[in-house]
Amino acid sequence: MDLKTLHGQLIGYLEEGKFAEGIEDFYAEDVVARENGNPPRTGRASLAEAERGYLADVTAYHGITVHHTAIEDHGQGSGVVVYEAEMRWDHSKDGQVHVQQCVVERWSQGKISDIRFYGTFIP
Repeated sequence: MDLKTLHGQLIGYLEEGKFAEGIEDFYAEDVVARENGNPPRTGRASLAEAERGYLADVTAYHGITVHHTAIEDHGQGSGVVVYEAEMRWDHSKDGQVHVQQCVVERWSQGKISDIRFYGTFIP
């Protein structure tokens, strides 16, 4: 499957608020995730579990807006996707959250092997 289709499916999950499911379905088992200058986190299962923990306190999800996307498709589900997006939700502990970020996804054989998030998380 081509990278544009795979990434589009992932964005579809995000549009529906299926964050943990997106991790489970699109991240490689040994994925590495980084947010700004924080230490990397590894492993699909631990990332999905942490996401579920955070989402338990989300009281309303207001969606995602993707502004720009660039795709370098190397074939067979491999390559790089860079996109700029905004998301908003209400959280019982953080209040109203507004995320503005640029995301870099490195795909290998149909799964995200490395993902970096650069941006702001404004509660």
